[in-house]
Amino acid sequence: MAGTRREMALVALLDDITAVAAATDDLEEACRAALSAVCEVTGWPLGHLGVPAADGQAFVSSGVWVGPIERFPLLHQIATAIRFAPGTGIIGQVVATGQPVWSRDLTADALAVRLLGGRDPGVRAAFAFPVIAVDGVAAVLQFFAEQVIARDEPLLRVMGAIGYQLGRVADRRTLRAAVHDSRARLQQIVDASVEAFISTDAAGHITEWNAAATRMFGRSRTQMLGHLVHETIVPERYRRADEAGRARFLATGQSKVLGRRLELTALHADGSEFPIEIVVWASREAEAWAFHAFVHDITERRRAEQALRQAYAAEQATVARLKELDAAKDAFIATISHELRTPLTTLSGYLELLGEGEAEPAQQRMLQAMTRNTARLQNLVEDLLAVSTLAAGELRVNAQAVPVRPALEEAVHATSAQARSSGHHIEVTIDDGVQQVSADHDLLVRAISALLSNAVKYSPIDTPITVHASAQDGQVAIAVTDHGVGITAEELPQVFERFYRTAYAYDNAIQGVGLGLWLVKTIAEAHGGTATATSTPGRGSTFTVCLPVAEAA
Repeated sequence: MAGTRREMALVALLDDITAVAAATDDLEEACRAALSAVCEVTGWPLGHLGVPAADGQAFVSSGVWVGPIERFPLLHQIATAIRFAPGTGIIGQVVATGQPVWSRDLTADALAVRLLGGRDPGVRAAFAFPVIAVDGVAAVLQFFAEQVIARDEPLLRVMGAIGYQLGRVADRRTLRAAVHDSRARLQQIVDASVEAFISTDAAGHITEWNAAATRMFGRSRTQMLGHLVHETIVPERYRRADEAGRARFLATGQSKVLGRRLELTALHADGSEFPIEIVVWASREAEAWAFHAFVHDITERRRAEQALRQAYAAEQATVARLKELDAAKDAFIATISHELRTPLTTLSGYLELLGEGEAEPAQQRMLQAMTRNTARLQNLVEDLLAVSTLAAGELRVNAQAVPVRPALEEAVHATSAQARSSGHHIEVTIDDGVQQVSADHDLLVRAISALLSNAVKYSPIDTPITVHASAQDGQVAIAVTDHGVGITAEELPQVFERFYRTAYAYDNAIQGVGLGLWLVKTIAEAHGGTATATSTPGRGSTFTVCLPVAEAA
């Protein structure tokens, strides 16, 4: 009967301590209550709490005693002075094994003899058990009696269960500390964010407002907490839609805005509105919904976009105006060229007639100079007409099989007067097998003539100029080579551009307007061919036109 009552008392003890452990997160408070309850139920007069040292390497006395510790000064002195490393003393043994330990007589127990040093602590029996937490032993509860007491297994089993229950207090404390640290870190991140962060409860009351939100909206955290978000930072015309969207989500779980990046309008404390980019999401907290948002002020971005649109519009207007001017220029060039062509043709004819008559040497020289300059003007007019035709997209290529040699000889003849006047000899060579090229005869002659004229202008007097035709990968390559001043590597990529002239041409006042090579390239590309140039400054240049070989009839 006595055994049954004792078992019932131990069960009641376990229940009481379980209730205490469930009601507090203070481990020391729970352990103190457990010490008192165990002493009361078991009749052991003295209880003591051991806890981890600050460095975590050993256990020490917490200073918590239950019972008349003043009657046992030596025990108090020893417990206070010693660091119980794992395996040292009863507390150290409990820590090392994670199991309850019983000593029937401390004065004869190897775990205590060395610590006592032959002194009488005034107590004999002792037992201790660990408070087991997830991360190990969180505390040790130790009890003493003045008489020798044999090991009590039922009591130790109950003490083990009590230690487990007390361990939950330690676990909750650890978990709460971790949660607190996590929240603190999150709060630091939110507070340090350059983006405004706002949270509300399900009804829209503001629960979080970081420093960036204060800067963005002109309202402090203190001013905003507890206020309805749609009544403070949402423009009035959007408030009903904001409330309706929140209500729809709470009722159906459906939302058109959650998780999406949206561009909206927000309200500043001064009443002004400004554009924002916002991302909103919802979370379930304590059986209630909460809403969170990161907000970015896009005022500067909108200004930049507006400036970009205005710049683009201005650029388009400029382009349109330039096109108008370019068209007007082309029309002017075409008109002037046509107006000059007829009188120049007439003038050239009269000069030719005069040249056939008798004239004094001085007069003959004057006629020759007039003939040369008239021819130069005629060439310039023809170039300008070609520019006008090409700019209007009216270049027509009548490609046919053109014999190479006659076409090259015709181009040489067209520039013979210019070449003779400066003492240049033009040599034509054609590789075997090169017979015909697919080209517009007149355009081909014009392109080669332009290359020869260019070679004459930029070559020293009495230096040779060669025209060489060869076969290259299904094309006919016609190369004009001079031994002139050459072109620098910096200028070479630009020589085929319209109106481009080299620095040498400007410095030496060489006649021309920079159209010849552009016409050559345009004619070559209109045939599906290419025009290229190579040059060595001081040694000369080679300009090559590649056109398709004419297919055999």
